[in-house]
Amino acid sequence: MSFFIAGVSSLAMAQENRYPILENGRYGFIDSAGNIIVQPTLERVPQFSEGLALTEEDVFLLGPRWGFMDTSGHEVISHDYPKAGDFHCGRAWVLKHSFFLPFLSSDKYGYIGRAGHVVIDFKYDVAGDFAEGLANVSLEGRCGYLDTAGNVVIPLQYERARAFSCGLAPVKQNGKWGYINSRGEERIPERFDDARSFFDGRALVREDSVWRFITKDGANAFQLEFENALWYTEGLVAVKVGEFWGYADTAGTMVIKPRFASAAPFFKGLAEVKTLYEHGYINHDGNFIWREQN
Repeated sequence: MSFFIAGVSSLAMAQENRYPILENGRYGFIDSAGNIIVQPTLERVPQFSEGLALTEEDVFLLGPRWGFMDTSGHEVISHDYPKAGDFHCGRAWVLKHSFFLPFLSSDKYGYIGRAGHVVIDFKYDVAGDFAEGLANVSLEGRCGYLDTAGNVVIPLQYERARAFSCGLAPVKQNGKWGYINSRGEERIPERFDDARSFFDGRALVREDSVWRFITKDGANAFQLEFENALWYTEGLVAVKVGEFWGYADTAGTMVIKPRFASAAPFFKGLAEVKTLYEHGYINHDGNFIWREQN
């Protein structure tokens, strides 16, 4: 079964080096110079991870179900799951409804491999994406980490747990967040009210109602006041100052002044932004290389 209109094969194969655009309700792709590579004629854009993309299909009497297509646009994993995640480290989490005594048992998460076979049984209440070979899972209110074989390598002992990045993962214990390494050893003590995963050697944490960035040793990365922030990519981070978003470098210097109504992280040299009047992609200098045509 094919899910996208003609031309999706070449589009999908090139997606990692292309950027989606939207004109008149249709999607196309540009390259990093702003040249239109695929004209905006597509109804939707496939989002591929490890060569496979999630697709949704309405199944009779069951409603929306998720499966996967390959880069040729053909179904390779059938639409059996009410929820599913992207593939990472050769694994994707999927949800299975309980049909045996449904009022006494809850839905459970497990993992499938790229061939569609179940590789980690359906037994978790929450399941996260694999990152750096480990995935955060939760069972009966306690969180820990699995390896790709399904072995519990960091015990389910935390109140909350998030994905590994840069060798560290945020975990919550006794109401506070800290960071552990892949052996489960504490690397930054649990003292934050909230904590996000590291990107480009920086992580966003909240302490005493103030958001700030820290380095991998837990020290302040810089002093910069902001209301919100995303994550570092390519040495820049989108931060919200007042009502607008701009971009700061790893020293905390605002290198692209706040003037955007919304902003996304940089990817291969470009970031998607919106002003009050424009939508498009900017480069590291803050200059538009493509704008949506009205």
